[in-house]
Amino acid sequence: MVETISVLTLLISENLKNNMTKAVLLPLGFIFLLMTADVATAQTSPATSAINEAVLRQANTLVLRQKLADAKSAATRGDLAGAAKLYEDCNALVEQIGSGIDAETAQTISGLVATRFELARRAQSRGDLIDANTEVSRVLRVEPQNPAALAFKRQNDQM
Repeated sequence: MVETISVLTLLISENLKNNMTKAVLLPLGFIFLLMTADVATAQTSPATSAINEAVLRQANTLVLRQKLADAKSAATRGDLAGAAKLYEDCNALVEQIGSGIDAETAQTISGLVATRFELARRAQSRGDLIDANTEVSRVLRVEPQNPAALAFKRQNDQM
């Protein structure tokens, strides 16, 4: 329980630093208040644990959606490195949340693949084969059978 509150506190404080919108911040604050009220009663039943898990998944889903919007905005501005970092954060959230977020999962994977693959191309074109390999390896970590990434990696390894 205390661990759940710590995670929620971390999520809220991290997103305060990132100028999170009120639309996401207010529900997170409310969720935090609900969680602290539960700590006061010190209930640790299986039902309480299930509720806590559901609340945490909802909070992470809200954070995921905000980070996806931020990543798309960064990519649109041409900040591929920033967008790639945000998509990596989104991927970590997708793994934590699990099922039930198919659209967000697809957006995360496609965004991560697109940004990392473009960073790999740019690195290769400037002769930085090590960085190109790092970027394409990140693509293959989330999409191991991506034919374009596999071909790029083979070509990069031969250079």
